Amino acid sequence: MMDRTVILTVVNETWAKPESVLDLFLESFRIGEGTERLLNHVLIIAEDSRAFRYCNSKHPHCFELGNLRKKLTKTPPGTQGNFLFSPIRLTLLTQVIELGYNVVFTNADVMWLRNPLSKLVPDSDLSIGCELYPIDAKTFGIKGDGGLFHLKAHARTYEFIQTCSLNRVLYPDPQHHSLCKISDNDKYIDLLGVKVSYFNEENFGRLCLPSDLNQIHTVQANCCENIDNKIHDLKLVLDDWRNFMQLSASNVSSKPSPLSWRAPEKCIA
Repeated sequence: MMDRTVILTVVNETWAKPESVLDLFLESFRIGEGTERLLNHVLIIAEDSRAFRYCNSKHPHCFELGNLRKKLTKTPPGTQGNFLFSPIRLTLLTQVIELGYNVVFTNADVMWLRNPLSKLVPDSDLSIGCELYPIDAKTFGIKGDGGLFHLKAHARTYEFIQTCSLNRVLYPDPQHHSLCKISDNDKYIDLLGVKVSYFNEENFGRLCLPSDLNQIHTVQANCCENIDNKIHDLKLVLDDWRNFMQLSASNVSSKPSPLSWRAPEKCIA
């Protein structure tokens, strides 16, 4: 399944330096359950030369945007942008899909603790993590921007990405830039025939909401804007995960681990 899959993330100089989000992102793969082998599929996109130089010192697969970066809207220093579908991400996704590669896009503040690809729905074109809330017994609403999605490479998904690009032009307000909002728009999905599934929130967690260590696959620090606070609490996540793995390895019983997350300490829910 991974042979034709690229895992993409985007960093800038604030997110890629010593003791940074990028360090924690890569570390999560190394200590995660069944995730270290996925590092060979991770391509890190550097938005500036400093991020690119640092990335090269930490990971074998780095790409500097260079001239492409200059043509697109600049991301403010210290942020990753508010939405998955910035012009840069759309351009990169289009190029990768054109080459015939499936794409996993992940924010760098998503910690990979277990392999999320094991939770993909086989016949889905787009699998995405969004915040879901119940409307009634049979329906739910969607909010948030996900932080992680999987997109299969074929004609339908290529047209979907083109629709997302058009959507930014037709609707410049930020609300319409979220992939979760776009995927919830029936007229786009039905027209293109794209099959969408949503990751279970028990497996794809958020830093400021409780999650079960026995079920979690990824944790995103999407509730934390301050970069220092984000790094502090993500370090706690990785430390707690290491302790959980050590306890699980030494626990001869089948009972769930009694450990729980210490984070968030500095991030605000």
